[in-house]
Amino acid sequence: MPSGRDFYSKSKLKSRYTREDILQGKIIKLNPALVTLTDGLIGLMPPRLLQEEIMRQVEQILEHGKVYTFHVDLNYGDYKGFGHKRPEVNTSIFTPAFLQELDKLVRSYGCLLNLHLLTSQPYRQLLRFSHIDLGAVCFQLDAIPNRDKLVKLIRRILDLDACASPVIETIGSENLIPKPPEQVWEMLKPILPEIGMLTFQLAGTASRSNMPEGSLQIEPAKSYINHVKDAFTGTIQIQGGITVQTIREAIALGAEFLVCGTQLFHNPDKLTPIETIDLVLLEASKQLTGAN
Repeated sequence: MPSGRDFYSKSKLKSRYTREDILQGKIIKLNPALVTLTDGLIGLMPPRLLQEEIMRQVEQILEHGKVYTFHVDLNYGDYKGFGHKRPEVNTSIFTPAFLQELDKLVRSYGCLLNLHLLTSQPYRQLLRFSHIDLGAVCFQLDAIPNRDKLVKLIRRILDLDACASPVIETIGSENLIPKPPEQVWEMLKPILPEIGMLTFQLAGTASRSNMPEGSLQIEPAKSYINHVKDAFTGTIQIQGGITVQTIREAIALGAEFLVCGTQLFHNPDKLTPIETIDLVLLEASKQLTGAN
């Protein structure tokens, strides 16, 4: 299997591919947001029962064979960018021991784990997971106070042979005003060659399925992506508001990785995750091949 750095940073959109490749999830990669399985349940169910349900759902998706990456959002109480409706702190569920167990399962199918640290201290929190063979590490760019700390964090992630992916907020929350695209660009520009994947949040910051804060918003993201697309050689990931109806818009922005939680695990049309995966990939094939 490819290293995390190669898998997340080397674009498949730039190579030759077939419609069947798209339908098999090899070109546009769905990244199931496992935090969605815990929405509204932390404190109501014992952590081990939630962990068992996550493992069960992940194994079902792995057996289907069209998903190659899984996304774990870790919400910490110190992160100041959440809205007034703060998501639940979930560190009692996604513990280092559980993530090691989950990573072992995922890798047994040739797949990878993508950890997203929603914390004001990503470098310190990452140390707790450095023994796990992570594929990618996402972190909030707004939580990094200066370029020196950004360089230190990215190089620590690369030392783990994982892909480094800053998360750029384009919508924000009541407590987080997104930095202008020009300011984001100036922060990233000197270290852009070491960044494998840029993640753009296109809905309210850390919006959860049990506390929705808006849907995918394309227009604000365009200016951010336009600022980096000519110089950036890695891949683009989009999270927030990815549905069967919005995937084609996300792909048109250049997205190759799509973090998808609510649509998979709380589908409004009562579709199973497997049915939803197939339907989303079908829409992806239509967008990339021009079919109706």
